[in-house]
Amino acid sequence: MSEQRNPFVLGKPIKAPADFFGRGHELRELIESVAHRQPVALLGEHRCGNTSILYQMLNPEVRARFLPAEQDAQMLYVFVNAQLAAEGPDAFHRRLAKALLRADPDGADDPPSTVDNFWIEDYLEDLADRGRQPVLLLDEFEVLAGFEAFFWEWFRGLIIEYDLAIVVATRVELGEFRDEWGSGSPFFNMFRSLYVGSFAPDEVQHFLDVMSTRSGLDFLALRPLIEDLAGRFPYFMQVAGALCYDRAQREPLTCSADQVARLAAEFRVRTEAHLEDIWLKLPAAEREALTWLAVADRPDPRDALAFNQAIPSLRRRGYVVEERIFSSVFADFVRHQLKRIGLNRETGEVRIEKRTVELPPKEFALLRFMLENEGDVITKEDIAAAVWPEYRLDATGVTDAMIQKTISRLRKEVDLADGGFQHIESVRGQGYRFQNASVYEVYHKRTDGDGG
Repeated sequence: MSEQRNPFVLGKPIKAPADFFGRGHELRELIESVAHRQPVALLGEHRCGNTSILYQMLNPEVRARFLPAEQDAQMLYVFVNAQLAAEGPDAFHRRLAKALLRADPDGADDPPSTVDNFWIEDYLEDLADRGRQPVLLLDEFEVLAGFEAFFWEWFRGLIIEYDLAIVVATRVELGEFRDEWGSGSPFFNMFRSLYVGSFAPDEVQHFLDVMSTRSGLDFLALRPLIEDLAGRFPYFMQVAGALCYDRAQREPLTCSADQVARLAAEFRVRTEAHLEDIWLKLPAAEREALTWLAVADRPDPRDALAFNQAIPSLRRRGYVVEERIFSSVFADFVRHQLKRIGLNRETGEVRIEKRTVELPPKEFALLRFMLENEGDVITKEDIAAAVWPEYRLDATGVTDAMIQKTISRLRKEVDLADGGFQHIESVRGQGYRFQNASVYEVYHKRTDGDGG
């Protein structure tokens, strides 16, 4: 295959309509909403395409698919990246002024040296007098959440007073935007919410079909591999597709086990920072639900309420597809976060891979002591003192047989049945060492051992 430009777009918003896929429903809903001056919150995860959708709205050819030309001609589309105005209201005023002047063919080259809320209001009055309807497209809206309450009172009044058409792209539900407002938001029910998640199956098909034509590589045949790595998440699909394309320039794509493992490793390196960002920003209940999915299990019905509430949100965000974590690489990332054995010292609950187990008192005391000294070598004398404190004045009361029997029973509870990984390691001539590895490390070590 002759080498050519990689057709995938990575690391930046998609501005060219030819490189933009799917989201036809969302674009229609957004453009029809702003035509009726209905404020909209475009809710989606980072790298889900929110910014790209806003850039598509800036394109007259895209808008022409949904809006009559005479109506579109009255509108003035103004794009503001809130990340560039995060310092405070003054920075926002100036950034908005620059965006207004850039979009307005009759505007000045630069805003005045001082831009305040009065300048913004006067400019909007002038636009109204000229029969122009500004449409404010505000990206990364959540970075403004720390602004003082007086700014939000003004901003809310601005939307109402000037019947402002506005689309805010944000990861944060507006109902959670400002806690001190009581309702949780300065906007009450002003904004309609429009959610952006994974591609639909037909959007995936179209994307891979077009990329096959552009590249000469059959991405439709690679769909199972791409969806295993990336699910239907647009950004991650671009990464997976780009990696497949680059590898195809060097060797035939056979999808052998070795080749798939190398592609997965490359995908992991390329996306690790994004996966960590996802994990840190998810609510605790959604992280907990993901850990259940990562071990291919579900909580008992009596404990399933939080899990059942979290799954629809994860599905909407794009992180759960068809009842599984969207990416095998992200599933491994989640397994890295989960210690295989957990002990709640307050309740005495012991969990192994999320499942509660009941331990007899001595085995429980031994596990607690070993967890407290994880990684250290502990002697039989240490174990005797910790597990049989009733014999602290009579060391001979605890025999080697008692210790060995308790360790053996605990091993049956915590170690893998096939012996591929041992949490309790015997250190010859010294004692024992406890290793509480992550679920990922435990199972990959077993797999590695089986393969060796």
